[in-house]
Formats: sequence, structure tokens, C-alpha cells
Amino acid sequence: MSIPVLAQVYDEVRRLAIAGSVVAGGDFRLKKLLPPLEQAGQKAPVFAKVAQAVSKLVESTEKTSADALLELSTLVNAILYTQGETGLAGNLEPIKSIDLGQQQTQTSARTLKPLLEALSTTGSGRMEIIKDAHERGAFRDLRLIRPALAALDDPYAEIADFIADKVLPMYGNAILPDLREKFDPKGRGGHVRRLTLMHRLDSAGSRELVKQSLDEGSKEVRIVAIECLGSDPEDLAFLIEQAKSKAKDVRAAALKALGKCKGDTAVQSLCAALQSADIELAVEPVRASRDPTVLAFVLAEAKMQFNALLESKEKDKAKLGKQVSRMLALLECLRDRDDKQTEALLLDMFARRETLAAVKGEPSGKDVEQQLVFIMSAGPKKVQSALVDAHAALADNLLAAAFVAACRSRKPAEVFELFSPYLTAKFDEKKKKRDPAFAKRQVIVEVLTASGRRWYHRLAIHVEDEFDVTANLDPRWLDLAVRQEQLDLVQALAVPGHAAANKLLSKAFDEQLKKAKEGYELGSLLRTMVRVQHPAATDAVIAAISKHAKGTHGYGVYWLGQLIPELPKESLPKLEAWLPTLPEKVIDQILDYVTELKN
Repeated sequence: MSIPVLAQVYDEVRRLAIAGSVVAGGDFRLKKLLPPLEQAGQKAPVFAKVAQAVSKLVESTEKTSADALLELSTLVNAILYTQGETGLAGNLEPIKSIDLGQQQTQTSARTLKPLLEALSTTGSGRMEIIKDAHERGAFRDLRLIRPALAALDDPYAEIADFIADKVLPMYGNAILPDLREKFDPKGRGGHVRRLTLMHRLDSAGSRELVKQSLDEGSKEVRIVAIECLGSDPEDLAFLIEQAKSKAKDVRAAALKALGKCKGDTAVQSLCAALQSADIELAVEPVRASRDPTVLAFVLAEAKMQFNALLESKEKDKAKLGKQVSRMLALLECLRDRDDKQTEALLLDMFARRETLAAVKGEPSGKDVEQQLVFIMSAGPKKVQSALVDAHAALADNLLAAAFVAACRSRKPAEVFELFSPYLTAKFDEKKKKRDPAFAKRQVIVEVLTASGRRWYHRLAIHVEDEFDVTANLDPRWLDLAVRQEQLDLVQALAVPGHAAANKLLSKAFDEQLKKAKEGYELGSLLRTMVRVQHPAATDAVIAAISKHAKGTHGYGVYWLGQLIPELPKESLPKLEAWLPTLPEKVIDQILDYVTELKN
């Protein structure tokens, strides 16, 4: 008996069993199999019975689909069972297993396939897929644990580091046996990450491996092993010795570990590093320390260095630049501190910022001023208040700090009253690149549109936290952005039900759809429309995918398809009617997203 058509029916039944019987009604793939089944049924009655079962399933409702799917599955499996044999020669042996806790297997195949490819292949675009999957919780799927562990050795270091830092820790101690089994102290790259991860998950249990790595490890592994020390008093003598090493990276690792040690000796070592050429290496452990002796020393050094800068008669820019660099390092040690002593020193420095800005050098006093105000923006409330009150007198590259501080410490209505005039200020269109009013306007736009990111790229300002200024804004900001037709700003601030914003988004989509050569070019605008529940969001997603369905390499449709599960459920009939019009390879990409929305 020829059974290829039964094998196809089996595949479709298996797919529907995974997706859920509720999506079986009207399934166009099963419909395609009816004609060959009915034709075969003229010679073999069993095929006629299968055709009847398929027809019953296709015509089923949500209430009857489960019984119809079970009936078809039972019949097809019974037939195929008689056509083959199961089993494998050999002895049965137990399979090694590990308890992974409350993990789930729920990632759809359409999401899983490109993610597995991103984890196991090379090429561009992989990092975006992996980050997106992590944000959506896809890595909680059991099937991704092994690929994620293997990705520790990815040739692209940024991907391997992301997996080690963000993904694998969620699996907890269950992955420790695999990490230990694959770890080679003499290795590099992935082995460095394995040791770091083992120490992070189980510092006590990995201590022997850390000691072994200190004795036998490669240079890279040994440096990480040094960083893992500091929790045991017996580490102190060794770390002080390593802090005097000729190798800079060894000294940095030792100082980092000393920051975790307790006692006067460790404190003295950190303070000594602040007075040495290794001051930049000491910044991170000193900043993390809350020891009162360390704080007092940092404050005294910072105050002395600040006064020395203001009073300096040095004309050599190179020598002056070294003093400025030391001041920048000491300032960084004060970031995220909220004690009264730090507050008083920051306020004193800020009051004398004009004199500071006049200090020449490479870097210069202006660099110190910029770092000072951005440390103040996340500092104590009194410091933030002083910065906000001075906003009108600040240069454009410092205004962002005052705006962020205001969003942190003032009421939304007050923030709007203080800072919205920067958006409405008039400027010379022909000379806008040199117009201070335009520059300040752009700063406010940049902060609003880049909110939640670690970098304000245009200003080259490093913001240590991910504070989102758009989380609690006065609604008048969006009204203003719409009136000015600032699309980027509207996308950042848009909320559901804002008619004027929806109108502007529709207009922008129509214009961009005509120009876009790739699907991803529409991604940002479509994500906004879906997020704010735009009335035309479903039609826009359909139009974008339809335009780029032919000849696409797949990634554009992949990104756009992810928006489908976030569409309103009322859009299902329109989506299901649209699916058969797409090329087969695109249907394969889109179908699971539609199923996810349906379920």
C-alpha cells in the first residue's frame, strides 16, 4: 500500500495536536489532502475512512474539534502502525537527567528555529534575535538550555557574554554539572565564562575549581579566578601580593577582589591604589565599597584634587590633563552615593563649575563639569534640586542631566512647565546647527526618545542606570510632539486612544510603506502602532508583510511576524483569510504567530 499521503496527514495531525485542536477548523493544509485521499479511497476503503475523518475535522467547531482530531489521530496512527516496526536493538541504559526546576516548553517552532540558528551559526543579525528572544522569555524553554550552554563558546564574544550574563543564570544550579564537565582551566574564551558563571551560581562549591585555576589555568582563566576571591580571610595576603603585579589586568582583578574583603588591610590597599597610577583600576571596587574609611578617604582626595585644579598655575596641557583624569576617576567613585558628606561636596563643586570649566588640558575642566552634573542627576535629592534649578544657565551638553534629574525628583506638570519651552523655542532654520536654542531643543528630544538606554549617543553621555523618563510624563508632551509632527518623539511618547497621534502614525506609515525596501524598515513604526492599539494596526502589519513576502531572505518577515500575537483577537478572521494568499515559505513563518494569537 502506498502511504505517502497518510504520512502527510500524520504530520498535519501532529502539528494540530501541538497547536491545539481549536485551530483545526477550516485548516487549509488539511483541505489540500482531501482530493488525493478521496481518490485513493476508490481503491482502498481505509483511505475513504481517513478522508471522512479529515473532512469532519476541517468542518469542526471549537466544541467538536477535540473529538474529531482524536478520531483522525487514532485512525492514522493505527494504519501507519501496521506499516512499520518500532524498537531498537541493544541494551537499555538509564539516561542522565538534571532537575531544571520550573522551566516550560512553550516557545513556538517559528520562534525557536531562527533562535536555534542564531545560537549555533555565524553571521550578522544574530545578536538582535537573541536579545529579542530573551526579552520575550523564550529561553525558559527546555529545548534551549543545551544550545545556550554551547553558545558560551560562540566566536562572537558579545553573544557569548550576553548568554553568560543574562540567559544561563536563569537556569540556576542545574547547569553546574555541564559547566564543570566542559570546563578546562587551560582554556580561554568560553572556559573563562564557565568559571565566572560557576562562581556566580555557587561560590562556595566552585572554590576548589577557582584554586585549581590559580595554579594550572591559562592567563585569562587565572585573572578571572583572582576576581572570584575575596570572600575568605585567607585570600587577603594573596590578593595584596597580586595587587603589586607587573601585569595591569592582574592588578585590576586583585583590586576588584579586595573590594569584597573586610578589614583594615584591604581598605588600606584600596586607598593606596587611589593615590597611585592604578587609580582607574580602583574606581569600581572603591565605588562599590560602603566602608566609612574608604568614603572619608575618597571625599578628602576628591576635595583636595578639585581645589588643586582650580588653583593650578600649570600651563602644560599634558600635565594638566593628568590632573583632570585623576579628578574624573575620583568623581566616578562618588556616583550613586547618597550620604550627606557626598551631597555637600557635589554641591560645593557645582557652585564653582564656571571656574572649573575654564581649566584647560586634554581632558579639560569641561569634561569634569559634564561628569559632575551627570553624577548629580542620579544623586541625593538636594543635589538633584540644585541641578534642576540651574537648568536655564546650563550649556546644551549639560541640559540633559538637569532634565533627567527633574524627571526623577519633580512632579510631571512641573517638569513640563520647566522644560517644554525648549521644544517651542524659535531658532534660525538656516543657521540651526550653530543656534543654541536648536541644540537645547535637540537635547530634550534625544533624552525623550533614547529613554531607557544606557547611552545618549549624540551627546556621548554615559548614564549608568536605565531610568525611563517617559514612565511618568505629563500628557502635554505628546500633544506638543504631535503638533510639531516630530515622528520619533511621537513614537516614544504615544499612548492608546490619542486620536491626533494615531492620525500622524497612519500618515507616516503610508509614506514609509511606499519607500521601504526591507520589512525591518517599518518595524519601529509598526511596533508603536501595535503597542498603542492603533485602529489600523492589523491592516498595517498585513500590508507590510504582504509587500515584503516575495523574495525576502526571511529576517524582515520574522521581525514583523512577531507583532501578530500582540494584535487584538478580533483581527483573527482577517488574518486567517489573508494567510492563504501568501507564499508557502512565508506561511510557514507566520502561521505560528497567528496560532499564538488564537490561543
